[in-house]
Amino acid sequence: MSLDSLVCTDISKWYGEAQVLNNVNFTLAANEIHAIVGENGAGKSTLVKIISGLVSADLGKIQANGTDRTHASIREIQNSGVALIHQEPRLFPDLSVLENVCVDYQVKTTSRERFNWKKAEAETVALLEELGCSFSPNSPVRALSVADQQMVDMVSALRKKLKLLIVDEPTASLTPSEVDRLFTTLRKLNKNGVPIIFIGHRLEEVLEISDRVTVLKDGEVVATKKTKDTSEDELIRLMVGRNIEQRTWSHENLKTQTQLAVNGLVSPGFISDVSFEVKAGEILGIGGLVGAGRSELLETIFGLRHRSAGDVTDSQGKHIKTAQQAIQAGIALVPEDRAHNGLALNRSVSENLIVNNLGLTSKWGTRNFKKEQLLSQGLIEKFRIKISQATQFGRELSGGNQQKVSLAKWLNQEIKILLIDEPSRGVDVGSKAEIHQLLNESASTGMSVVMVSSDMRELIELSHRVLVMRNGRIMGELRGKDINEEAILRLASGLTAGSTGGKK
Repeated sequence: MSLDSLVCTDISKWYGEAQVLNNVNFTLAANEIHAIVGENGAGKSTLVKIISGLVSADLGKIQANGTDRTHASIREIQNSGVALIHQEPRLFPDLSVLENVCVDYQVKTTSRERFNWKKAEAETVALLEELGCSFSPNSPVRALSVADQQMVDMVSALRKKLKLLIVDEPTASLTPSEVDRLFTTLRKLNKNGVPIIFIGHRLEEVLEISDRVTVLKDGEVVATKKTKDTSEDELIRLMVGRNIEQRTWSHENLKTQTQLAVNGLVSPGFISDVSFEVKAGEILGIGGLVGAGRSELLETIFGLRHRSAGDVTDSQGKHIKTAQQAIQAGIALVPEDRAHNGLALNRSVSENLIVNNLGLTSKWGTRNFKKEQLLSQGLIEKFRIKISQATQFGRELSGGNQQKVSLAKWLNQEIKILLIDEPSRGVDVGSKAEIHQLLNESASTGMSVVMVSSDMRELIELSHRVLVMRNGRIMGELRGKDINEEAILRLASGLTAGSTGGKK
């Protein structure tokens, strides 16, 4: 039996004294792709967690095909064909792709029929091919990129008899071609009778994939619009209550001083003979497809990844080989996977902000808690980090606020070079504009920014120059008017762009 209707009536939810949903009404029709948008912290993820059974509503009612499902358990909801794909992949890193896909198969021990691994592998391979994935079902999940891990989550959902699919920020780490393949799969599922709830921050994608859009703000429904009757500008106004000015950054801040020099850098299996320089006040974009070696390049420069050849030197000509030397030279790294590598999610916001600044608040190895409190509160206000209190755990923050904490803990220091990987991944349009402003303001003071981004608009609008990578090498350099989506994609695909000036 297919899902013909889902009706959420007056859904309310509190976490402590903070109300995250307030009398939310939401409907999903048969064969519909319904998008939910809003700033980070608007309540989008909480709403879909309630629909999928992960979280219970404090007030309100949920009906599926006219049947009350308000108090159904998560197992009952999953068994009814509801699947939720989270923004951050929730997988077992030490198991293979196949084992993760099959981890919740129920095997009846009383039956003579045993679990058929060969059949399960064949089904998994077929789904991987359908999604355009090139990795093996026997690959360990730990070795996969964040984008590929999201594909594993998708395969796990597709193998079930789906009645409702909920996808929470599925495209945040995907390249345009991967997004196209994902959307093709979603449309195919939808055509076959599976309604879909789609949470997204990239509004151009939301308008492309959805039939209707519901806008949440501060835990309340602001509006529900037919996609054909709305626009990016209108959705932004509804989400943030103001217009977000799209702007490109001037080149007036660029200086002639070389802040960072990379020469012949090699990290076996990831980076091959990479050379470039970054000027003071420059935002250098690094483009390319997932797996091109972009993240590994930043990690190698910072000293986290082994290098077999090449040099990294700062403006003083000092050689940077280790992470400790990088930090001493004023180099900071904000990684792509902030949940695992950027923050301590089980520690407070204050502790996350202080950890890189202990030298400013302690004396002779003794912590001064009053200074720590003043410093963390000042950073919270300066970077507009939305929290209920400084003791709130990092895991309780929205994606945008987690990213602001990741930046704030570094930018309070005398940072000369910021290496940042996917600055707006999983971030709403309001926070994205604020982060872009922070990066531009930092560059205006003379700080260099080396930015990896899969968001074409972000790469084009922010970067003074763009280096495009493929298979661990720099394929070309784009400047000025030559920085456009077609040129980036051609270089990333191994083709020749119209104008390139980088080292091959």
